[in-house]
Amino acid sequence: MIKMSRKIFICLVFVFFMGGVSAEVINVSELGVREKVSQMVIIKANDFDSRYSDIGIGGVLFGERDSKEEYKKIISDYQNKSRIKLFISADLEGYWNPFVSFYKSKNFGEVKDRDEAFSLGKEHGEILKELGFNLDFSPVVEKRNTVWPGRSFTGSDEDIRGKIVGYIEGLEGEGILSTAKHYPGGSMVKDPHIWRVKSEVFEDELSFFDSAINSGVSAVMVGHPVVYGAIDSKGSPVSVSYDAINPLREKFDGLIISDAITMWGLRKNYLFSFNRVYIDLINAGNDVIIDTNLWFSPWTSKYSMVKKRIDNAVKAVERGEISEQRIDESVSRILQAKGYNVVT
Repeated sequence: MIKMSRKIFICLVFVFFMGGVSAEVINVSELGVREKVSQMVIIKANDFDSRYSDIGIGGVLFGERDSKEEYKKIISDYQNKSRIKLFISADLEGYWNPFVSFYKSKNFGEVKDRDEAFSLGKEHGEILKELGFNLDFSPVVEKRNTVWPGRSFTGSDEDIRGKIVGYIEGLEGEGILSTAKHYPGGSMVKDPHIWRVKSEVFEDELSFFDSAINSGVSAVMVGHPVVYGAIDSKGSPVSVSYDAINPLREKFDGLIISDAITMWGLRKNYLFSFNRVYIDLINAGNDVIIDTNLWFSPWTSKYSMVKKRIDNAVKAVERGEISEQRIDESVSRILQAKGYNVVT
């Protein structure tokens, strides 16, 4: 387990209001570099693996399981073994639905108006909260969609903006962190799980992300296409392009999350150097890295590979390739989103 001899400053602060509530305070500067990098990573799990708790991983993504009880058990196992509270995340959009064995959801294409979007967001929030989740990678706020019919809201631009806002309000109202994806657009014109995608981005597409941000979305997920136009990623996938992500950071102070990094739309850029991908993702401006499955390991992240990429990022900090201040900025946002009071 993580040694407490690091003298990590953690204390309880009591705010006496409406009977009094307590909030845990974490001093980011007292956390070790390895623990801070680990906090930036979400892995995909099929079974409980205590090694992730030992290195202080930041979160877990769960796919399809057979029952509510299975979700509750594995989520409890992970949370109880983690010194810092985890992001427990899901891809519950309606189109992607990990709970299909016990819950049927509308897809976004079936949503008629803002009120119905609010109701769907609230419904998703209720089931996620019941099972122990706190982060949903939803809603999709892109309009152009030639790959997954039903995954995006439809209608006029005004209709779509209203549905985006309604869904976010419904989901966040249940205490679940929402995620607008996939910035800046262009991730659904061709399947980035398989292909390296190049796409032009238009100003009206960016306006959908603006609507999400203005409505209080907690996170924005960054896609892997190479883009030009209203946003220019300078020939690199957006997720590893500072030029593409920085305009988002200038107007958004919430979490910036990478799409799953083992998708081939990104991985093809790192055919012989994938273990340095965390370095580029962090320097580009991502706060959270989703390190899920590889093509030969479809159900779970592989611990040895995740650990090696964390090790490489730690070494990059030690040699000055990543600034520790840059890491601290992301970890502060992560801990604040998890409900901690943060001291730097």
